Amino acid sequence: MKIEKLEYIPIAIDRSQVFKIATGSELTAENVMVKVHGEGKVGWGNASPNSVTDETTGSILKAIKAMKKDIEGRDIEIEEFWMEQREKLPDDRAALAGVDIALYDLKAKIEGKRVFELFDGREKGIVTDRTIGIMERGETVQHAREFMDQGFKALKVKIGLDLYEDIRRLKAIRDEVSPTLDMWVDANQGYTVKEALSLCQKLNELDIEFIEQPIMVGDEDGLKEVSNRSTIPIMADESIKDHKDAERICYNDMADLINIKLMKCSGITGGRKIVEVLEDYGVNAMVGCMGEVVPSLAAAAHLHMTSGNIRYADLDSHFMLKETVTSGFEFKNGKLWTMDQPGLGIDVLEDKVEEYRMELDPE
Repeated sequence: MKIEKLEYIPIAIDRSQVFKIATGSELTAENVMVKVHGEGKVGWGNASPNSVTDETTGSILKAIKAMKKDIEGRDIEIEEFWMEQREKLPDDRAALAGVDIALYDLKAKIEGKRVFELFDGREKGIVTDRTIGIMERGETVQHAREFMDQGFKALKVKIGLDLYEDIRRLKAIRDEVSPTLDMWVDANQGYTVKEALSLCQKLNELDIEFIEQPIMVGDEDGLKEVSNRSTIPIMADESIKDHKDAERICYNDMADLINIKLMKCSGITGGRKIVEVLEDYGVNAMVGCMGEVVPSLAAAAHLHMTSGNIRYADLDSHFMLKETVTSGFEFKNGKLWTMDQPGLGIDVLEDKVEEYRMELDPE
């Protein structure tokens, strides 16, 4: 697959409202759109700056500019290129994810396949949750009702700033909205081990599906203790950036579930490497997102379709934005669907990309 040209465009789109979690809050989502040309086709991806990988929009632009020199005019084998760039740019995971996703979109279009078919996956609609940020109890209940009315079958509720108020918010959803709705919670490292164990005990009666990353990254003994003592499954998120982390977490029985995010693991190639580990250990996973626009969400949906070990999807960041830069990623009957066409199954609206372009130079 010969690559003729690589382009990158930084964009910024406001959220519908401030999104608050235990580690901070955001109003604007910045992304870098990636466009690769080859053999008469175009592949699209995107990279999202985030605090987990410590990447900024500027650092992503700088990294992709460096990759541009290594990709244009070359015959590319995606995994070989990915390994080469992981060696050269080990700290630029989201940047590599954007390029990796675009390369898979291009490869699938050239071969006349959908991305999941490159891995012998099978088509299915993806049930995604809808996330509720940290907000006061009445707003939490209001948002939960609205999202249920919109057809969402699961809610993920952000917690981690106030243990007892967090519990009251979750109880309010159960009491005032639905006793049976699938409910997931995400603490974003907000608690100590003692607080996390107290949380797990107090949430037993609320039928919580899982608790995501209750304690700080780096405290692996604490994560294992919480996981082993909790009757509610514990999911590792920020603790997992790549397949080596996944291997260590699974081997040492530190968590019940894993959250795969393409921005953390450097794209579809990295995601598949984590999936292979999970399949070896019989551990299940969720595909998640971090302030991303649709191309990487569609890529995560295709990854979901490649393995029965991926049971959950948290692919809702585009619902939080005031505008979209794509079409074809549809939410119907509680599920996300890509279009039946080669590649990621989406169309990028280039006029919208230009509308939200930022004038930024690489750092």
